[in-house]
Amino acid sequence: MYMDALAKLGVGGAHPGGLSLTKNLIQKEKILTHSRVLDIGCGTGQTSAYFYKQFRCHVTACDIHHLMVEKANERFKQLELPIQAIIANAESLPFPDQYFDFIISESVTAFTDIEQSLKEFRRVLKKGGKLLAIEMTHDGTLSTKDLKKVKEFYQLKKVMTKEDWEKALKDVQFSAIQIDRFKMDESNAKNTTDFQPSPLIDEEVHHIFLEHEKLMIFHQSSIFPSIIKAEK
Repeated sequence: MYMDALAKLGVGGAHPGGLSLTKNLIQKEKILTHSRVLDIGCGTGQTSAYFYKQFRCHVTACDIHHLMVEKANERFKQLELPIQAIIANAESLPFPDQYFDFIISESVTAFTDIEQSLKEFRRVLKKGGKLLAIEMTHDGTLSTKDLKKVKEFYQLKKVMTKEDWEKALKDVQFSAIQIDRFKMDESNAKNTTDFQPSPLIDEEVHHIFLEHEKLMIFHQSSIFPSIIKAEK
């Protein structure tokens, strides 16, 4: 399973563009010391750590995978950051209504029940709060066979087009929706991904990760990350 492989390898910044794209995503946002930021699907905590070090804001980190949460908390402890990652499901968040100023989702929402997750994101955002996301998108040219292969490999219910994302966001009453295609080039392809591998990783894990890279290279003209911004 792809997510298990990522967890065992301890991949930080697994989304295309890595931390450099995260920085691009938030560069125009007014994130202040009193801002509350929720990092959904925090992985090994690379983005959460960056947010705190950059803005000294209130960061909440969560992930559905227990191994990712363990590795995120190891990172926070080593860096002496006041962040504690918890296990949580994007489809049923354990946070009160209107609590966060920003939610960041990096290659996470696409792997969930998208409509339910977006409803939860909007619920826990304050009025005027923003969703900032980097999510898998396709341009509509994939064949039925290729779509099936991608969905089966990543265990997705659907591979979304830009129009699908727009509709899903509008259906749960997000506004000021912006969706832009992120174009990979040689400079951002070599992103700041880091690794915190578990001991005794079996060969199957490496095989799954290589298959992921092959899929993305083969379909790079049709499948790409989109930068998504929307307001409550």
